[in-house]
Amino acid sequence: MNSKHYTTVGGKRRKHLHLDVPQAFIPELAWFKVMLYVATQSSEDLFRMASVCPLFNTLANTPQVWNTISMEKYQDHINWYYATTQVRHFMQQCRARENPEAIFREAFEVFFRQGNVEALSGMRVAAKAGHMEAAYLVGLLVFFEST
Repeated sequence: MNSKHYTTVGGKRRKHLHLDVPQAFIPELAWFKVMLYVATQSSEDLFRMASVCPLFNTLANTPQVWNTISMEKYQDHINWYYATTQVRHFMQQCRARENPEAIFREAFEVFFRQGNVEALSGMRVAAKAGHMEAAYLVGLLVFFEST
């Protein structure tokens, strides 16, 4: 169950306790809420957390987490810059799992770069999911459309 690990810090060997089952003392729902918070802050931290134990890996791959996962580190659309295979896969997964930011980015590119008005429906989906920039743009476009 628990095992002792040693770390060398400043030339001194220190002992610390490693819990093989981090969820042993905290309910799964609490870990899920922590996972949701981490997802909104940093995708990298989320993936590090997911590698800790099977429960965290399962929680990290739930639709709710993928809907809230932060794409902030990757500011632009995937086609606008050279992205590694891992980044491309991450962004494709976000889109496949209907992350509002991914939906917005795709609709933004199709609407503004390709001139396809049908992409406005994607912006509406992202806006209804709580994406602020999408809601702003949809409001502006509807306002100008009606004038």
